[in-house]
Amino acid sequence: MLGNGPSNRVTISNNYIDGRTSWSATCDGYHYWNLYFTGSNDLVTLKGNYIHHTSGRAPKVGGNTLLHAVNNYWYQSSGHEFEIDSGAKVLIEGNVFQNAGQMVDTSSVAGQIFTSPDSNTNQACSSYLGHACQTNAFGSTTSYKGTDQGFFQYFGGKNIASAAAATSAQSSVPNNAGYGKI
Repeated sequence: MLGNGPSNRVTISNNYIDGRTSWSATCDGYHYWNLYFTGSNDLVTLKGNYIHHTSGRAPKVGGNTLLHAVNNYWYQSSGHEFEIDSGAKVLIEGNVFQNAGQMVDTSSVAGQIFTSPDSNTNQACSSYLGHACQTNAFGSTTSYKGTDQGFFQYFGGKNIASAAAATSAQSSVPNNAGYGKI
């Protein structure tokens, strides 16, 4: 949780986030409040994380946060992963969503989102990120097609995390994320 104030540039990588709990807001044994990125003009990279057994807000993004979610693995969610609030600018590429409910809470999309839907549309990333975005992989998860490119300019001139194909995240992230595994 980065909070509502500015955190500036933040990287959250190689974490093992287990949402199982006895105190579930959704009464299913899975945490609802997982990752909360609503800082003032934050630049956040979320890369190589294994996020599982959640029921929502994994993450919630708002507050003019620019989020690059790349090569993460979401597994076993009873609700949604992304909640896109006003001011959010979210780029999602090369991730795996396996048995993860809904990729995006469609009832709350108020910000801008690009979900790297196909190789043709993903070419738009090249000018600002230096590479064509990688498509995401889905298994028993409701995908979401977000094609807003109006915020790509904010990636210009920044060091951008590299992106591998989602198949790479599928095989490496669950085995490498977490304490003592890097």
